[in-house]
Amino acid sequence: MYDPLPETVSERREPAVVAARQKRSGPHLDTPAMVVTHSRLMGHYSTELARQYDNRLMQAKCFDYYDNEQWTPEKAQEMRDRGQDPLVFNVISTTIDWITGTQKRARVDGKVLPRRKEGARAAELKTDLMKYHSDANLLEFHRSRAFGESTIGGVGWLEDQWQDDGGTEPVYSRFESWRNMLWDSSSTEMDLSDARYVFRSKWVDLDVAQAWFPNRKEQLALSASSALDFDTGGLMGDDPMDSAEDEFSGVGNHDTFDHARQRVRLIEAWYRVPTNIPRIKGGQFSGEIADPTSRGQYDEITSGDAVVVNRVDMQMRCAIMTEGYLIYESVSPYRHGRYPFTPIWAYRKNSNNLPYGVVRRLIDLQDDVNIRAAKARYIMSTSKTFMEAGAVDDLDEFEEEINRPDSIIVYNPGRKIDYNVDRDLAPGHVELMLQSVQMIQSVGGVTDENRGVQTNAKSGIAIARRQEQGALATAGLFDNLLLALRSQGDKQLSLIEQFYSEEKSFRITNKRGVPSWISINRQDPATGDVLPEDDITRSKSDYVMSEQEWSASVREAKTQKLLELINAIAPSAPDVAMVILDLVVEEMDVANREEIVKRIRALTGMRDPDQPEPTPEQQAMEAKKAAAEDRQVRMQEAEIADKEASAKQKEAAASTAAATARNVLASMAGTNVATQRAALEAALMMISTPAVVPVADVVARESGFVSRGEDEDNAAVDVKAANLEQLAAEGAAMQPEPPPDMMPPDAMPADAPIQPQPPI
Repeated sequence: MYDPLPETVSERREPAVVAARQKRSGPHLDTPAMVVTHSRLMGHYSTELARQYDNRLMQAKCFDYYDNEQWTPEKAQEMRDRGQDPLVFNVISTTIDWITGTQKRARVDGKVLPRRKEGARAAELKTDLMKYHSDANLLEFHRSRAFGESTIGGVGWLEDQWQDDGGTEPVYSRFESWRNMLWDSSSTEMDLSDARYVFRSKWVDLDVAQAWFPNRKEQLALSASSALDFDTGGLMGDDPMDSAEDEFSGVGNHDTFDHARQRVRLIEAWYRVPTNIPRIKGGQFSGEIADPTSRGQYDEITSGDAVVVNRVDMQMRCAIMTEGYLIYESVSPYRHGRYPFTPIWAYRKNSNNLPYGVVRRLIDLQDDVNIRAAKARYIMSTSKTFMEAGAVDDLDEFEEEINRPDSIIVYNPGRKIDYNVDRDLAPGHVELMLQSVQMIQSVGGVTDENRGVQTNAKSGIAIARRQEQGALATAGLFDNLLLALRSQGDKQLSLIEQFYSEEKSFRITNKRGVPSWISINRQDPATGDVLPEDDITRSKSDYVMSEQEWSASVREAKTQKLLELINAIAPSAPDVAMVILDLVVEEMDVANREEIVKRIRALTGMRDPDQPEPTPEQQAMEAKKAAAEDRQVRMQEAEIADKEASAKQKEAAASTAAATARNVLASMAGTNVATQRAALEAALMMISTPAVVPVADVVARESGFVSRGEDEDNAAVDVKAANLEQLAAEGAAMQPEPPPDMMPPDAMPADAPIQPQPPI
């Protein structure tokens, strides 16, 4: 029954680790049930060894071809017997080195994404921890080594497990050789999720194995053999698996020292059996195997967000055995319930799902290159002679003389001799050899354009298209690698969430070597509890790999197109070019690319499209930008309000002026009526008393009154005077300027000399 307890992982796990291992490697392994388990597992192992035997021999041959061992011992000896060295023209290695070199230049890091928003901080810490884990385990180099083996032989292997022996880190990742691995060949899934078993076989020194499993010392001793009398025959190994031991056993013995080295083959089996398994249902840990030491599962179960249910499922188990005995057997300690080994596939046969690499497709062409080159060299370095009987007197002397560069041949008259026959066949062999070299490049997907060799492609577009064609031919290899890295990342993340449960501080560095220090699972000094924001075990996250171009040449071609697009946009829409500049730089293969992109986004205010939440710096910048925009809006609104108030004020002033004008007009109308009535009365009085009119005119004139008629007469006089002045000015302008001596003294220049006047 699942009973989650609040104790820490170390309080529950560490004291029982050694005891549990001893118990699981104890005498109970000799019970009938365990004997049946051992027999069944050894049956699966021997079956897979037989099924994959021919394919494994071909894989070993592919590695020999890459390592320049391309002649069989018999063919090599045959060439030496006829005086010719078995030269190797290794064209395959260039193709393989280009593919593996491309992977090394395009290494990528994954990132951890939270399943819930409140787990964002923990996801960031997990991403940093996985970066530290990668650096501490030299993971990038192990991945490159495994990818190299998959490219040559068809499959490479990566291992991710937990170690409790006081190692540097509790979780480790490393490369494992294909020669040691066997798996369920009926499996069709790329991640072996449908496989029933995976085996690893290794030769170990007897004293080391006995130190690991002290309760099974006797069984290990019975299974050991001396390296000096080592025999690679039998059903438990094959030539690829035991080639290193075979080479070691060939070392000569010396009577002076006893250096016999006892070795034992340990077979590690990970297998699945159907059984009832407690799993979490509901919450963010839904689907995981229930783990009583998990703080996150404990919180969700006690809060009612999740429950534990038992259901029939495939349980992962682990066994370590020799050919005759079971040494260790236990349930897998890993919560993810998957195989700790991750395969990287190149190609797989459709008929039997067995792997093969790039070299398998090129072996025949490589053989043709070597054979054609050997024949051409042999023809050019030897002589072939056709002669009639009796053409020479001494054949032995003739054979010795004809092979000399300064030979003199004396033959009998009338007898025909043809020597250096078939020399014209050498160019034909060379031509066929060059065709095979071209075919190797085409089939392997690595063209001269990919390798930077000058070809008949003149324009940049033609070169880019051929480079892209070469990249597409190898795209399947990198796609399989990306899938393998995603599967491995899921396992690593699960192991980190399971075993990194204590407080830990570590250092990571960016690409410019700048260090930063990270802390996880920090404890509250007051309570001793882990701070929720730093607890990486209380949340579940997902591992993702970022898609990237694997071919540098293809990336450069696409970047060039983006730059051309920006150059076309910039003159008419510079703002648009500026906001997409960070995306263009992000695609470039330049140093400090991330820092350049970061600075461009800081300048333009653009945010990383892959970033789920803004950083505090970005939040502060966005707040500052929003405040500035708010101030701008308020200033515009204030300016509009001021203009509207001014308009209303002017409108009110205009209304007031109009009202005043109306009042003035109204008063003027009344005044005019009174004035007219007074004028009529004065006129009547003038008519009745004509003698008063002259006196009235004098009084009015003296008081400043001007009649309308006088006003009009005065205006006419003013107009005439202005016209006369204009005419006078025009006439003066038309008169010629008098000479200086005729000008009046006041018109002379101030600095002009005074002319003496003649006497009168």
